Amino acid sequence: MMTDRTKGRLVLFFIYMIAFSLAFWAAASSGYGILLKSAIMVALAVVIIFLGSLDLNNSSVFDPYWSVAPPLMVLFYILAIAFEQPDYAGHFTFADTNVSLTSQPAMANWAYFPRLTIIFLFTLIYSIRLTWNFLRGWPGLKHEDWRYVDFRNNTGKFYWVVSLFGIHLFPALMVFGGTLSIWVAVVHGMKPMGILDIVAILITGFAILLETVSDRQMRIFLKDEGNSGKTMSEGLWGVSRHPNYLGEISFWWGLYLFAVAANPAFWWVIMGPVAITLMFVFASIPMIEKRMMARRPGYAAYKNKVAMLIPWKI
Repeated sequence: MMTDRTKGRLVLFFIYMIAFSLAFWAAASSGYGILLKSAIMVALAVVIIFLGSLDLNNSSVFDPYWSVAPPLMVLFYILAIAFEQPDYAGHFTFADTNVSLTSQPAMANWAYFPRLTIIFLFTLIYSIRLTWNFLRGWPGLKHEDWRYVDFRNNTGKFYWVVSLFGIHLFPALMVFGGTLSIWVAVVHGMKPMGILDIVAILITGFAILLETVSDRQMRIFLKDEGNSGKTMSEGLWGVSRHPNYLGEISFWWGLYLFAVAANPAFWWVIMGPVAITLMFVFASIPMIEKRMMARRPGYAAYKNKVAMLIPWKI
């Protein structure tokens, strides 16, 4: 007999498949430039996923979006460039308007292919790891994230308005801002791989490794019933209170370095990783630490001893 967890995973799979299939089709069918097409795709996908959350009365339906979206954005931008064809006037018909043949996008030059391949592989590994980390601990559709339960209790009849803008659209906007780095690297890349790409590879790879190890350490800690009510202070968690979040933040900064390496003129997409960093530092972390202070007697002492993110206290 199919378990509730398996049923939930299948439901999520179909919701996301429908959402992104329709979103890809709608965006590709529009006559706008690539960046606006991607914004349309994101908006439509988020609305469809929100309808799924509403129908199932569970905002956790949206949780996998954060990890699923990045590699799909890479594919969208690459396909948008791959299907471009110059028209008789010497401009691309599928890309951003008025892009001349003298300023061809990244896919037009094979020198940029290694960078795009690396970005796709990194985002794919990141996506698979983080999505599986969510699914392996998710009991099913009967379970809703504790943060959403708090929102539901505090907002009453306005909960679904809060869910739409705060739980669905806001995180999607953060992810879209972070993936602007991918847009630059794929669509506007002008330089072949160099030293900065090596730095980006090291930081992005380190970020994924940091998240993987810290999540594994926490999972082992929580499995031990003897640790119930205790604060995890071993391994990476002994030098950083949130090593998983440090890895998450570092991942988006790694993608940004790929963008700067591809085209320094688009330095302004730094707003993506900056916004994500601020979100974790001033929203996500304070929220979870408030919960830990209330639930774990030893957390106050742990907080005074261990740094929040970067282990500067050691």
